[in-house]
Amino acid sequence: MKCRLIKSDNYNPFWNMAFDYYFWKKCQDKKKPPVLRFYKWNPCSVSIGYNQNPDKIVNIEFCKKESIPIVKRPTGGSAIFHDIEITYSFCSNINHHPSFFSPFFSYIKICKSIIKGIENLGIKMEIRGFSENKEPSFTNIPCFSLSSRHDIVYNGKKIVGSAQRRNNLSFLQHGSILIDIRKDLWINIFYEKVNFDKIGYLKELIGNISEEKVINLIKGAFEETLEINIIEDIIEKKEENEIIKIENKLKREGIYE
Repeated sequence: MKCRLIKSDNYNPFWNMAFDYYFWKKCQDKKKPPVLRFYKWNPCSVSIGYNQNPDKIVNIEFCKKESIPIVKRPTGGSAIFHDIEITYSFCSNINHHPSFFSPFFSYIKICKSIIKGIENLGIKMEIRGFSENKEPSFTNIPCFSLSSRHDIVYNGKKIVGSAQRRNNLSFLQHGSILIDIRKDLWINIFYEKVNFDKIGYLKELIGNISEEKVINLIKGAFEETLEINIIEDIIEKKEENEIIKIENKLKREGIYE
C-alpha cells in the first residue's frame, strides 16, 4: 500500500492543524492513500484538545506577550506546548490496514512504529500501559504532566504524547516527540504546575541529535510496521487552497466546521 509523505515549509500552527484536519477528512475516500507528515511549529505554539477551554488551562496574557499562538487541535487530549520537538501526523482510511478498524489497535500500531524507530538510537521505550489521571480532554493538567496508558515512555517519563480522532471511515493520529524543553516557558504558560519529573526528552537521553535522522528512522519503522510504501510527495494546489480555507476559519473563529 502506498502512503504519501508530504513535506511543507509552512509550520504556522493554524496551517499545521488545518493540514491534519483536511487530510483526515480526505481519507474518508478509501481510494485515497494514507498521508504521513513530520513537522515543526513556527512560531512555537500551544495546542489544546478539541473539547478544552484555553482560559482555564493557558496563561493567555503571557502567551500574547511572548507571541505564542494558541490553536485548537482537531483531536482530543490535553494542552501541549510545541517548541523543540518533532510532530508526526498520520491519516488513513480504516480499510487500509486490519488494525485501523479499531481505535485501540490503530493507536498502538502507530505508537509501536515510533518506538521501533527510536530504538535504533539505542533507547528502549515502551507504552506505559496504565493511567493515573482522568481522561486528558477533561482535565486542565498539561499533556506531558499526565500519566495515560498509551503514553510512550522511557523509565516512566513521557517522551511522546499522542491523540487520535476518527469517524466511521477514517482517522487522524498525531503527536509530539520531545527533543528538548525550555522549562521557563512551560512554567509560565500553564496554570497547573508542570510536573517535570514525569517528562523526558531525547536530548536528555542521548545528547544532540539530528532531527532528520530521527525522522528517517521513524519513517522506516512506519513502513515496516504498517506494511506501507512511503512515497515523498508535494501538496497539490487544490489541496493547498482547501487547507488555507480551514486555516483562515481557525484563525477567525477557532473552529473547524
